[in-house]
Amino acid sequence: MMGQLKCLAQEFAQQHTSPLTDSIVCVGSDQCESPAQIQELEDQVSVLQEENHKLRLLAERCRVEEEQLHQAIRDRDEAISKKTLMEAELVRSKNDMMGLNNQLLEAIQKKLELSQELEAWQDDIQVILNQQLRTQQQCEQSQRKPVAAAHPLSFLRRSRRLSTAPGCISETPTTAPSPWRDWLKRGK
Repeated sequence: MMGQLKCLAQEFAQQHTSPLTDSIVCVGSDQCESPAQIQELEDQVSVLQEENHKLRLLAERCRVEEEQLHQAIRDRDEAISKKTLMEAELVRSKNDMMGLNNQLLEAIQKKLELSQELEAWQDDIQVILNQQLRTQQQCEQSQRKPVAAAHPLSFLRRSRRLSTAPGCISETPTTAPSPWRDWLKRGK
């Protein structure tokens, strides 16, 4: 744009200076001394000065516009570089987020597996406890049946013999005398 204006200014100067220089050359001769020619030359000078002033203003305007254009290009380049940096940061953030999501899913999966394992252990412990309670109840029932079958009042006596059933623990002491037995003997 600036180059075009310079070319136009030079062409304009060349077109308008040749009659002027011819007129100025003629000023020294006898033919060019008329007041009409001098007035014409002054008019040409004023027109050229006006055009020169207009061209200078136009050149200044073009220079300002060119500076604004260069500033806009710099601003655009800075915005593009910032955009590129932000996009790279966004990609890094997305990758970090995906990694954290994967870790979270793995932790949830591990927790679920541990919860299922804990439930299985609790079920196993419950089964073991139930088996032990059944075994203990069976031992107690087996201890009570032989004694009850031997004598109708045997529920008043405590058994002194140890249970022979496996896993049974005898709850009756073997050395302590039975108070019911002594009372019954006295009454006979």
